Amino acid sequence: MPLAVRADPASTRRFSAWAVGPWVLLLFAAMGFVQYLRHAEYVYLAAALLVIVACAGCILRQAWARPTMQLLAVLLAVWALASGVLMLQQWSDFDTARQHALAQPQLSDVALWMIARAERTWQVGLALKAAAIPLLLWLAWQLGRPAVRAQFRPRPR
Repeated sequence: MPLAVRADPASTRRFSAWAVGPWVLLLFAAMGFVQYLRHAEYVYLAAALLVIVACAGCILRQAWARPTMQLLAVLLAVWALASGVLMLQQWSDFDTARQHALAQPQLSDVALWMIARAERTWQVGLALKAAAIPLLLWLAWQLGRPAVRAQFRPRPR
């Protein structure tokens, strides 16, 4: 029996670095979707669903998804910048909390451990935002390039 080979362009696709971006965004949006569903944050839930749909369309190389993902990448980069600035304004809050914990000796060990853990979580969040901003802007730029634009197929009529 002869081996059937697909003749569509998807079977001959080469690796594109930009294509990793929608997959990563899809994973983060799905994780956020579950968290927002659990905490009943419906506006964020709708935004996560929008990102999931745009990522899926981009992964499938649908023409409508390219400009949508481009816009979402820029908006997410702006959101990461704005929320990162707000996080930086809370920098001194950890020192204040540490001073309050040390003022109460009966709570100091547990309180200091909790403050250190919260500070590490805050630092990881801030680092992820700092890394996400250039990557999201790079993805938006890549999606606007003619070579990438040509990889998306138009909607059938």
